[in-house]
Amino acid sequence: MTSPGFHEALRSPRHEDVAGGMRSRAAALLGRGEISMRDYVSVFGGHALHCLTQRDGIFRDMESGANATALARIYSRSKYGSIDDIRYLAAQVIEHLSRELDHSESHWARLFHDANANGDSVVMMTTGWRNVPSTANVLYDIVVKHINVKLAHRGLPTIINVKLPRIAPPCENYASLSNEERERVNLVQDHVIPAANFYRWSAVHVIFGDDVLITGSTADKVFAESMRNGAKSFHAIYPVAVDPTLALADASIEERLNTLDITGGLDATLANLLSARDFTPILRTLRLVFASGNHTAFADFLSRVPAASWLSLYVAALGNEFLRQDDCRESLSMLRAWLTEHDYLSPDGMVIAR
Repeated sequence: MTSPGFHEALRSPRHEDVAGGMRSRAAALLGRGEISMRDYVSVFGGHALHCLTQRDGIFRDMESGANATALARIYSRSKYGSIDDIRYLAAQVIEHLSRELDHSESHWARLFHDANANGDSVVMMTTGWRNVPSTANVLYDIVVKHINVKLAHRGLPTIINVKLPRIAPPCENYASLSNEERERVNLVQDHVIPAANFYRWSAVHVIFGDDVLITGSTADKVFAESMRNGAKSFHAIYPVAVDPTLALADASIEERLNTLDITGGLDATLANLLSARDFTPILRTLRLVFASGNHTAFADFLSRVPAASWLSLYVAALGNEFLRQDDCRESLSMLRAWLTEHDYLSPDGMVIAR
């Protein structure tokens, strides 16, 4: 049996429950088999489309045990900006929300119908960014645009897409940190979340969208701050959730998922990803491409990617202060010379209008 009051707390979560350890308590209950993975995800209003674990080196669906390698590879490529794979995940979220809106008693339908009846607003918040988007930012931009069309046709409130900024540069190795380390990082950097004034003039329901749920540190921070400052309700959605009992035992599980199809080298998979016609630089991609471990292969890799993509990567990297990072400076200097030679940058380093 679960601990007394756990399911009641799931129905009526409070912002104090984050500091009170509800997430870690849920992970412990899951590890003992006292709650399901769906229960774990639902802490603080979460919903996930796929729940994955890893057994014998293979990612599997937690409910069916089916091999989920194909989905894990899609997720891995999406984390490095593969627009086709981001669109695939976005389409799954769109299909899920659309299907839920068709059923008047579903969680998502009730949210929007209640907001409509009370004149409330619904906002989408995703992971914070600092000039360069994350996968989640791009994914939920797509989701909001598509779902808003359906909401408008139904006469329901459309979702307001709120960009959470970062002031300090995000932590480079966040995916490999333990839950305790993530909580310490989140106290001093990461997302700048709207304060009480944001909620003062209208009742606001918050939807938090991320590409994955594992330890819940990011989502729980957004939940606690939103509810403390006056949000009327909080909901979260993820295309993928990963067994937290694995993450608690081995923090590298998230990085293994991220790098399942992207090895960290400058290879053909990465070249194809960067060569997509509508490629959008992702912060994680910048770190990979300009990493010190790839300096020696960088010159030969330049010709395998279109110049327009290189220009986008260069502009994004400088906008996120990568020139201040010693391990990136060498490759960025090489890229600047290459872009200048190909008439994408002027001799003084400015972008040439085309």
